[in-house]
Amino acid sequence: HLVTFCLGEDDGVHTVEDASRKLAVMDSQGRVWAQEMLLRVSPDHVTLLDPASKEELESYPLGAIVRCDAVMPPGRSRSLLLLVCQEPERAQPDVHFFQGLRLGAELIREDVQGALHNYRSGRGERRAAALRATQEELQRDRSPAAETPPLQRRPSVRAVISTVERGAGRGPPQEKPIPEAEEAQRPGPAGTSSSADPASPDLGPRGPDLAVLQAEREVDILNHVFDDVESFVLRLQKSAEAARVLEHRERGRRTRRRAAGEGLLTLRAKPPSEAEYTDVLQKIKYAFSLLARLRGNIADPSSPELLHFLFGPLQMIVNTSGGPEFASSVRRPHLTSDAVALLRDNVTPRENELWTSLGDSWTPAPEEGPPYRPEFFSGWEPPVTDPQGRAWEDPVEKQLQHERRRRQVRLRWVRW
Repeated sequence: HLVTFCLGEDDGVHTVEDASRKLAVMDSQGRVWAQEMLLRVSPDHVTLLDPASKEELESYPLGAIVRCDAVMPPGRSRSLLLLVCQEPERAQPDVHFFQGLRLGAELIREDVQGALHNYRSGRGERRAAALRATQEELQRDRSPAAETPPLQRRPSVRAVISTVERGAGRGPPQEKPIPEAEEAQRPGPAGTSSSADPASPDLGPRGPDLAVLQAEREVDILNHVFDDVESFVLRLQKSAEAARVLEHRERGRRTRRRAAGEGLLTLRAKPPSEAEYTDVLQKIKYAFSLLARLRGNIADPSSPELLHFLFGPLQMIVNTSGGPEFASSVRRPHLTSDAVALLRDNVTPRENELWTSLGDSWTPAPEEGPPYRPEFFSGWEPPVTDPQGRAWEDPVEKQLQHERRRRQVRLRWVRW
């Protein structure tokens, strides 16, 4: 479910076409958040269900469905399911927009229209044909990558490789190389490359062209982290908005009967789970370390500028999770020393107050722990191997290993 408009009550929305245009505007502004649910078509109702509990959220009698269609809002490349429902107790109909995951809008439309035809005429051949087409589609061997994702908001923040760095493969070295690449270029005592360290999983310098590819891959990972952080914040905002509407309706309610649309609002008002809060906090920590690692590779916005962007979501997440205690319990992934230096050198006094309130878990940790790998909401995964077939390592985990080796070398020199 993407959005619901009540014709005549929402500003500027008096027709279905107005609703479609407003959805396009909201999508372009990043204000559409897809709420996953199940849509069930029965002989006399279209029902929306909670995907986890299977609890009924809304149930629309077929007699209340004024229109069901597959529409293409401006600026979109995929059809959406349009459902216009006229509840008996409401003066104007509600316009609902949905986007299918496993099934396209056209197949769902045929199923609903087949049920409507059967309901009105008593003839079921159209519904039977629609069900056969739906079953054939569901029985196809579809990989997760082939399934269409929900309507995606356009992210407002992106990191990009600076134009100076794009030419760095053939020109002078970058301003601040990725740390292990810097050590690989530094000769050891006998004139050998320090990348020959047997403890390192890297097989040696990848060369300037592959270094550019590595930086681009890591910027891509960083941007997917930003996408997930922004999506989480949008969910928090939509959840709070739905909770306020429910509270307002509860105060003005005269009967115990649930009003139309409150099932959808109740689902949207549910706050994220503890596991989801942990996931986004881990991604913010991971982003801090990536920003420090890529500081010499990205500009406009720069690493410090993007660092400030992350503190807005971090403050909201800390506030809505009850204070800094929960965030301070998120130990993995560890911050790199370079990330702490980036924070220390660039945070504002207000940001510093928030950062220090999170305790030791948000500073470098000398002990080793299990590696952290972010999993993204979209299902995207970074390339596994480089063009030479060698495995890419996780950039933050690689940086942490690099820092541990440096500490071990310093300890050996001190003892010697």
